[in-house]
Amino acid sequence: MGTTMVTATGSAADNGGVRSVERALAIVELLGEHQALGLEELHYLTALPKATVSRMLATLQEQGWVYRGLNDRRYRLCARRLFGDSQQRFKRLFVERAAPLLLELSERTGLVADLSCFDGERLEVMESAIPQVLRKRYPNNCQIVGHHASLFHSAMGRACLKELAADEVQRLAAQERQAGEAVLRDIEEDGHNGFGQRTEGYWEYPVRLPFLIRAIALPVRAQGRLAGSIALHWPVDQAPVERVSSLYLDSLEATVGQVQHALGS
Repeated sequence: MGTTMVTATGSAADNGGVRSVERALAIVELLGEHQALGLEELHYLTALPKATVSRMLATLQEQGWVYRGLNDRRYRLCARRLFGDSQQRFKRLFVERAAPLLLELSERTGLVADLSCFDGERLEVMESAIPQVLRKRYPNNCQIVGHHASLFHSAMGRACLKELAADEVQRLAAQERQAGEAVLRDIEEDGHNGFGQRTEGYWEYPVRLPFLIRAIALPVRAQGRLAGSIALHWPVDQAPVERVSSLYLDSLEATVGQVQHALGS
């Protein structure tokens, strides 16, 4: 009798373990197929109770299988779980190593901190951290993650351009139909300032905010090459660029250094 009970209990535990593994694998497979999914989407696609999906995701996060976006709160497979695409793995690694430092920078300065990745042609917004004090003013900022920012009008783009040779900047300018000489002068001025600064009056993202912003950015290097940039941005009525750069440029520079160190450069 006792032996039967132990066997039955063991069998139930084994079955529960198998079900948990099957559920975790289903979530991993869906994330591999769709790249990024939110809790509601995973709840719908797996047909599992939302509490179960949430619990499985928490376990997968703890075990280093998934990363949850700071801003869009969507889940993605971690870099070390991706196979076959070295560029995609690096981008995911870039985000994962930078995210906690980005969040810390944002809360310390009270400004939005954005991370971009530059692939030699285009600039993709990879992550965005919004401090608690600004969240009500930025209801749509999560939508910029995954979009491409203007190389020549965003602070993040101009921070990258000032790291490139003049002929490369001219090539990109011709590609994006920007006026060559004027652009080079602007990039030179950014170099003198020590940071990239967004073009006033021009919106650099596909998703618009209901107010104007200002921004400054610094480039990030990894593995001996330009990887992207980190920007601080804020509502235009909050402060002029000169004040923010004097207060927080050192913090931005320190964060860039930490990210570079985390990436092993």
